[in-house]
Amino acid sequence: MNFQLPRSVLLDSSVVIKWFRKDEVLRDRAIQLRQAYLDGQLTIYVPDLLVYEIANVLRYKPDLDRAQVQQALESLFAMQIKIEDITAGVIRRAIEIAYSYDITVYDAAFVAMAEHLETDFITADEKLGQMLQNISYVRYLADLASLEEERNPNRETAGSN
Repeated sequence: MNFQLPRSVLLDSSVVIKWFRKDEVLRDRAIQLRQAYLDGQLTIYVPDLLVYEIANVLRYKPDLDRAQVQQALESLFAMQIKIEDITAGVIRRAIEIAYSYDITVYDAAFVAMAEHLETDFITADEKLGQMLQNISYVRYLADLASLEEERNPNRETAGSN
């Protein structure tokens, strides 16, 4: 099921990591979100936890050295996406979600933050997306309609003259 790009989103680490790794599945969709942000079409939120998760994932990639990991994180900050602090209310809700859906509090913190901000949560983690499919604001990255399709819904596909 495809979904249209909203005005704002909260991104999972599984989406943002794709900005820094060329061999990632669904990287094209993650890059489309980043480009929509850079073009001023989208507001991107992330919880502060994401910074640590991205740094840790990149740190353990054997093809990256310390300087490359630091550069990646500096570029993340340079984008000036909205990095939101976790509050007592958000963590309280994250614990409720974690127990209700049998997921980690880490994952639930992203969901709770999206709920708090009244925005969609986009994940590239298919299993997490399936576990949370009953939550209306949770979206799976693969279901994101191509932004090119969105801009030109009546355009014929290339080569179909």
